[in-house]
Amino acid sequence: MATAVGLTAKAETGFGNLRHAALSAFWFGSNFLWIPLTTILLQSQIDRVVPQKDLQNTGIGVALGVGGFLAMTVPPLVGAWSDRFHSRFGRRRPIMVIGTALTFPGLIVLMFAGSFPAVLVGYAIVQFFFNAAGAAYAGIIPDVVPAKEVGKASGFLATMTQLGIGGGLAVTSLMGRNTAIYLVLGCVALLSLAPTVWAARGEGETPVVPQPRRPLGETVREFLRPLHEGDFAWVIFTRLMISSGITAVLYFLLNFFRDVVLHTSNGAEAFTSNWLLVVVVTAIPFGFFGGMLSDRIKRRKVFVYAAGAAQAFVAIVFIALYPTVIPLVFGLGIAYGVGYGLYFAVDWALACDTLPDPKASAKDMGLFHIALTLPQAVIPFFGGPLIDALNGPHGNGGYRIVFSSAVVFLFLGTVLVSRIKTVR
Repeated sequence: MATAVGLTAKAETGFGNLRHAALSAFWFGSNFLWIPLTTILLQSQIDRVVPQKDLQNTGIGVALGVGGFLAMTVPPLVGAWSDRFHSRFGRRRPIMVIGTALTFPGLIVLMFAGSFPAVLVGYAIVQFFFNAAGAAYAGIIPDVVPAKEVGKASGFLATMTQLGIGGGLAVTSLMGRNTAIYLVLGCVALLSLAPTVWAARGEGETPVVPQPRRPLGETVREFLRPLHEGDFAWVIFTRLMISSGITAVLYFLLNFFRDVVLHTSNGAEAFTSNWLLVVVVTAIPFGFFGGMLSDRIKRRKVFVYAAGAAQAFVAIVFIALYPTVIPLVFGLGIAYGVGYGLYFAVDWALACDTLPDPKASAKDMGLFHIALTLPQAVIPFFGGPLIDALNGPHGNGGYRIVFSSAVVFLFLGTVLVSRIKTVR
């Protein structure tokens, strides 16, 4: 584990735009893979292997629930391991490289999956190993980025997130149902590691300081303490609510557009990709400049308030109108992109500002990651069957009920940011 002195020395090192961009490159590759996989490809593949329409949302919910469970449990455990790991290549980077490489067997299974169980197996492999890589990566930002530039780093991460999503969706749309898309997504994720490994040079140079053994109960309590104490706990909880609001809409968008907006399955995949592209193109400038502006004005919570309002507005219009006018639907994508960009501009900055122990950054950022992945495990698992049960043979009321929950989650996540006292 790096000592506090070592971390302070890194915080005083100059950090230019090139290194910020390189350090965040893996987030480009990560989102290039994750978002097309979880919002387009998985749904489309499940719709093909589960021919009964009244079971398709249920199948999506089960798959996302299994994957979400792994995404929730793997990061804090691997993160804690990386906090104590030491090698001549660093403590985070070897785990990132190996984890990303071991994602490929899962992607190959998905390429050839012709049944629902095969889809589950492939998706679980991807979730396990790619989340292990992401867990180690989460500790790098607090390790090497100067404290005065965490807002800027968060802005770069937000920008790379949106660029990765946009690039992945564009390639997915161009390749259609060509199963080679899985390998393309994986290769981009792997290649994106190269600049990040370079930019993270120097991490993990200090040998790990052995810690005294403690009773199991005390160890578990200390491991979980950031979830219920201090401002970091409020950051995690509000992120949990915002992520829940996003999840309640995002993972059923393809079928919502198919059933409510288009009333046909023809073109639903391309329409969803294009709508999400509008979201991310809008989000890019708000994410990039929002992070830097939050450093300058020393205010981060105002960005969360604006983000929550914009995203909740879109969900309310979807619920109230069930819009079928295509320009209106894409206009809502622009509004959603504004909120999406503003929130992710300060998402990581809030976490870095309130980290309880910089020496255990990957473990605590793994707990922070749970706020993103727990909704992916729970909400689709229950929301998918609920949509199928309430839609019935002649209606689509299930979407209205599940999307209504998004408004509640977004409201809670936005309002309760006020409880974070050490960040303005």
